[in-house]
Amino acid sequence: MKIGEMLIRDGRLSEAQLQQALAAQQRDGGRIGTVLVEQGVIDFETLTVYLGLELGISIATGAALDRAKLAAVRLLQPAQAYALRCVPLVVQDRQLIAAVADPHDFANLDAIAQLIGYRVLPRVAPEARIYYYVERYYGAARPPRFNKFGDTPRADEHTPAGLPAAPLPGLPPVTTKPTIAPGPRPRLRHSRDNDGVPRAASFDDSQALELDAEDLLDTLDADAATAAIAQPAADARPVTSDVQPRMRAASLPPPVQPLDTNHAIAALANADDRNQIAGILLRFASRMFEASVLFTVRDNFGFGWKAAGAVPGSDAIEHLLIPLDAPSIFQLAVADDDGVFSGPVAPSTLHSYLYRVMGCAEATTATVGVIAIGKRQVNLMYGHRHVALTEAERSEVHEVCRAAAEAYARMITVSKKKK
Repeated sequence: MKIGEMLIRDGRLSEAQLQQALAAQQRDGGRIGTVLVEQGVIDFETLTVYLGLELGISIATGAALDRAKLAAVRLLQPAQAYALRCVPLVVQDRQLIAAVADPHDFANLDAIAQLIGYRVLPRVAPEARIYYYVERYYGAARPPRFNKFGDTPRADEHTPAGLPAAPLPGLPPVTTKPTIAPGPRPRLRHSRDNDGVPRAASFDDSQALELDAEDLLDTLDADAATAAIAQPAADARPVTSDVQPRMRAASLPPPVQPLDTNHAIAALANADDRNQIAGILLRFASRMFEASVLFTVRDNFGFGWKAAGAVPGSDAIEHLLIPLDAPSIFQLAVADDDGVFSGPVAPSTLHSYLYRVMGCAEATTATVGVIAIGKRQVNLMYGHRHVALTEAERSEVHEVCRAAAEAYARMITVSKKKK
C-alpha cells in the first residue's frame, strides 16, 4: 500500500488533499511525502512513520538524527554524505546504523559500505530531513527547494498523537552512562556439577555470546557516545561531488555442492570453524531449498550473513535485518519447541521486506531452522521452494540445526580450554 493510501485509510489525509498533492508533484517534481509536508498536510514525524510502514524498514526519527554520534558522522566526508543522502547515526558491532532517504537503493548502500568498510543497517528518513542534518553536521547546504523548511525538520519533542507503531524497531534508547573504551573480554562463567567439577556440555548465555563476538567489535569506539557537533548555520555551503553509487547488477551467489542430511551431520561433527559450519549449512540448504539465507543472531535481531541458490539480491544480504520480536516466520521458528517453522508465509511488511532484499518473488511457503545453544540463538537458516516440506524433511532440518549447535558448543569448549 502506498503512503497516500495509508494516510487516507488512517484519516490523516483526504482524497482531495492527495489529488492536490499529486498535481503539485506532477508540476514541481519531488517526492509525494515532501509535497505533503510542503502543503502543511502532515509533519515530518508523521511522514517518517508512514515511510517506514510503506517501505517495511526501520525508521530514523528526528530524535535519533539529533543524537547522531561523532564516531559515526566522521566516517563520511561532507560531499559523500550529501551525494549519498546519508546521515551516519551510530557505529555498533562493525556495523553502521545510518539514516538514508531510500533504504531499498542497494547500490547506494553498497557505495556507503565501500567507503566506510562497515556493514550498513539502513533507517529510513524523509529526504528533506536527511538534507537538513547533512547541513547541520557537515555544513553542506541543502538543495534550495528545502530551504523553505528552515529548522522544522529538526526533532520535534511533541510527537503527533495517535501515530501507528513503526513497523520495525529504530535506534536503542539513550543510555544514562557513556560507553567506555574497549577493554579485555570478560571471563566466561563455568558451569559446575555439585562436586565442583567443570561441566563442558553446559553453556550459559555469556559463553554463547563469546562465539558471536569473534566477528563483531566488543564495544563502540571510545567516543562513539559523544554527540556529533552541528555546524553553524552560517557555515552552510553548497557541495558538488562526483561520488556516485556503483550500479548493481543482480547476481546469484556462487553455486555450492549440495549435501544430504547424513553427510551434513557427519561434516558438522568434525567442523572446527565458524565459516566451515556456515558452509555446511548452506550446502545442506542448497539441496533442500531453491533459495536460502543464513542469519547470525545478536540482540534479538537476525543479521543477513550468507546466501545460496536463487537469491538475485545476494550482494545485499548483509543489509538484511530481521527483528525477532516482530511477528514473522522467524519468530514462529524461535517459539517452536523443535526450533523449526515450515509452512505458509503470511502477508506482512516484514516478509515483503525480506523478499525485496533477496531480490526474488514472495514465497508462499518457507522454512526457518534455529541453531541455538540453550536459549541463545546463534544462527537462523531460512529456505523456500515451491513445494512445502514433508514431515520427514522438517525432521531433517531439525537434526542438521541440532548438529550445528553441537558443533558451536564444541568450539566454545575448545576455546575455553585454550584460555
